[in-house]
Amino acid sequence: MPTTVNVSLSDKFSYSRFNDDPKSIIHQMIMMDAVRFTPAEDAILAWILSLPNELDPALAAERLLNKYEDKAVKSNEGALKTLSFLRQTAEYPQSRLSRCRRNSRTRRRYHS
Repeated sequence: MPTTVNVSLSDKFSYSRFNDDPKSIIHQMIMMDAVRFTPAEDAILAWILSLPNELDPALAAERLLNKYEDKAVKSNEGALKTLSFLRQTAEYPQSRLSRCRRNSRTRRRYHS
């Protein structure tokens, strides 16, 4: 008698403690057809605002890029622009942003 294993869809895709796309905004942008066009800037802003506070957007963007990079070749202009914004987001993890903020405070104090 064959054994059945209960595997849920969430088990299959949960590779981290956090969901990198909690409201499926990026997924919808990548899979959207060219007829319905949502500005990529709006989608990225909505995606970042939907992330949990504990999750670094750069790390989430990196994982989403790995997931959707190959699908972008077949996608529309909006999807390509969304992936471009994800690449820019991935370049600035929390550690890099904290250094930038510290330096800008120092500059303001000396120049004001």
